[in-house]
Amino acid sequence: MLRNLDGKQRKVSFIGASFKFVHQAVRDFIISRKLSGVTHLENTDVYLYDIDPAPMNLEYDVIRRMIRENNSGVRVFKATSRAEALDAADYVVVSVLVGGMDAAEQEDLICQDYGIRHTVGDTIGPMCVARCLRMVPLMLDIACDMERYCPNAPMLSVTNPMAVLTHAVNKFTKIPCIGICHGTEGQVKQIAKVYGVKRNEVCVDVVGVNHFGLITRVEVQGRTIPMDDLIEKTRDAMKKGYVDPATGGMDESEQAFEFFRMTKLLPNNGDHHFIEFVPWFLAKHAFKDGKNLYGLDKRLHDANARRKRHKWFYDTVAGWAYAPADKLIPDMHAYSTENIVDIVSGMENKGFVNASELHMNMTNGGAVPNLPADCNLELTCHITPRGMQPIQFAPLSPFALGIMMPKVCQNQLALKAAVEKDKQAFLEALLLDPLLQEFNTVDTLADRLWKVNEKYWTPAK
Repeated sequence: MLRNLDGKQRKVSFIGASFKFVHQAVRDFIISRKLSGVTHLENTDVYLYDIDPAPMNLEYDVIRRMIRENNSGVRVFKATSRAEALDAADYVVVSVLVGGMDAAEQEDLICQDYGIRHTVGDTIGPMCVARCLRMVPLMLDIACDMERYCPNAPMLSVTNPMAVLTHAVNKFTKIPCIGICHGTEGQVKQIAKVYGVKRNEVCVDVVGVNHFGLITRVEVQGRTIPMDDLIEKTRDAMKKGYVDPATGGMDESEQAFEFFRMTKLLPNNGDHHFIEFVPWFLAKHAFKDGKNLYGLDKRLHDANARRKRHKWFYDTVAGWAYAPADKLIPDMHAYSTENIVDIVSGMENKGFVNASELHMNMTNGGAVPNLPADCNLELTCHITPRGMQPIQFAPLSPFALGIMMPKVCQNQLALKAAVEKDKQAFLEALLLDPLLQEFNTVDTLADRLWKVNEKYWTPAK
């Protein structure tokens, strides 16, 4: 994957015009001079494609305004088809969701009939296993189109369930796929803030599955920090969570922090994701008189609240795009990076813009010796012109291995169920799930979730 685009206007194509994400990723190319004095990243053509014209039009308009206000060399285009967006692309960024909130709500209501509660439902839990059935076919369809139109481009995916989807593309196509999540990046920035240093002066090692990575080592200004010291110094900060100027604050992470205190393994995400991966906080015994005993009621999956949040994102971006000419978009330099620009910079051997190390979802390939070589993990890595190179980890401890292996196996079964339409693999994936509450009803649960997704199996172009 040696890449040399000197003198060429690179093409970055976005399949799925998410107004929660796309303009933030493009923002980093637009202000690359402010980030580190790098100007070559502005030589970028951005192509947007979405089967829904509304988000595509909004993202096109806000990006055009950002370009104009920053006098940037970035150019933006609306593609009329997926083929046009992918044709001769250098990088393809995928942010898609099949079925939207309606499908997720239907699955959540089914799960509640069996005593199963989620907080997010896009990475673990029966909602996630079911989502794999409709998401894997679309991701593979996009990757197959990439083999035809841009066979040398990597897929940069911000789509959930990330572990299963990244694994699917890497396993069944020739397209290299990197899964991008900013959970670890948020923790790194939090640690840097607590120790009063720059972000690039903090290095961490993270190992696990998406949204449940465990930070096993922290280095600040070249010195490895004892975990007990980190626990004491960051007690209040970790519980409050990292505040992202672009998307707001993470919820307080009481349970994730207590897990860190007991195990010396720092979860890379707060309670909103963490509590779904373990069997303690959302089980039937954790509720009394309809209330969660751990105070997690406000975190429970709420489709209407998510719709309101979705509208808030849309309205916020629309407010920027269509504001009066004398009202500039807020200082984009203050916003969080989405790591797309760092990956492009690394692959083109230009030096990283924001980070010398990244934490991405990728094929293990032996980096963690006592987990399957072909499984997908979230790992600390370096991005080079040869692709993504994970660091080498020591074998996981018995505790870390014991808590991680079921998630790895569940993801592999969910992938098999989605690719082969294998109902037995789907049932087995549910049986491994930490949120499953009953054994004697799992057959009917599986049947109902399966039927919800049958109509989504043919990907829309």
